[in-house]
Amino acid sequence: MSQFVKLYQVTEQLYEHVAQPVGKDDRDSYIEKLSGLIEERTRIIEAIGGVKPSEGEAVILKRAVERNEQMGPRLQEVLNSVKRDMLQLKKKKQTGQRYENPYDHAPLDGAFIDKKN
Repeated sequence: MSQFVKLYQVTEQLYEHVAQPVGKDDRDSYIEKLSGLIEERTRIIEAIGGVKPSEGEAVILKRAVERNEQMGPRLQEVLNSVKRDMLQLKKKKQTGQRYENPYDHAPLDGAFIDKKN
């Protein structure tokens, strides 16, 4: 099996995985599988390097490029969703810390000095 066929197969798996909706409960496994497929695809692309594809392989490579363009916007949506969730988690963490110790982050704007004379 040529590297171009492997590239197409991994790209197709990635396309099918990205087409699935991301659930709140299985987000971690979804992201792990997504990153694994992307890493595998990257290794294959690096292995191909500057190799010229044959005519049959060029057709397969063209299909892989088309799939890549089709899944680009969906990958961006997933990335934005993960970023948004991370920001929300960070805000919740900061809010929780403020409730635990409200005077920790507040600047001191004055002090009362009790002096008996």
